[in-house]
Amino acid sequence: MNVVPKSNNRSISTKNYLGPLASIGWLSEQSEEFRDWVSEVGQLRRFQAGQYVYHANDVAQAVFGLRSGALEIEFPLIADEPVSLVRRTEGFWIGDAGLLSGQTRIVSVFAVEDSCCLMLSATVIRALLEREPKHWQAFYDLSHRNIRTAIELLAESLALTVRARVCRRLLELSENRVEAHTTQDALAKSLGIARPTLRRSLTSLLELGAIESKYRRIKIVERRILEQFKDEQ
Repeated sequence: MNVVPKSNNRSISTKNYLGPLASIGWLSEQSEEFRDWVSEVGQLRRFQAGQYVYHANDVAQAVFGLRSGALEIEFPLIADEPVSLVRRTEGFWIGDAGLLSGQTRIVSVFAVEDSCCLMLSATVIRALLEREPKHWQAFYDLSHRNIRTAIELLAESLALTVRARVCRRLLELSENRVEAHTTQDALAKSLGIARPTLRRSLTSLLELGAIESKYRRIKIVERRILEQFKDEQ
């Protein structure tokens, strides 16, 4: 993990420092006062592809917001192989559950590609909440969003077809870009399905002209087709 020093140049705006975090996701919907605080105390951290941000059972020491790149969430199971069920791109925040509850991490998070995160340490968060308890609301909001995401993923796996789940994941991975940077193995793993099952859905989408398959990435040709099938049951 590499630390990116923050410039002392006051001409750098809050929006420029926060990058996509200022306009996408949880932080973008908080008060200007709260966003200004984040820009003052947040520290940029760079992670290389494959590097872990943290592991399950670690002591929670920070909350992370994804400024660029992509993160994957890995769920440890009793079996030898963990399951990766979700991958998130810019604007996503994680780490709140363990830190705010005082418990250890329940999932592992790693960088799928070279990534940059804005880190809020436990020390600065606790200092803020002791000084201004009104900001608890912002962190309750973050926890609510992440719980809702977990419930939505469970509902998808129970109610939707494999093709619908593939469409949803491709739309998510290609948000704010024209390509989903992933391999078929990684995509199948993130959906909890076998690769031959995934291949059948991708072949269907290729034939419909929705996507083009390239090396380690999938180009989105017609998002409307993916949108058409994302609720298929």
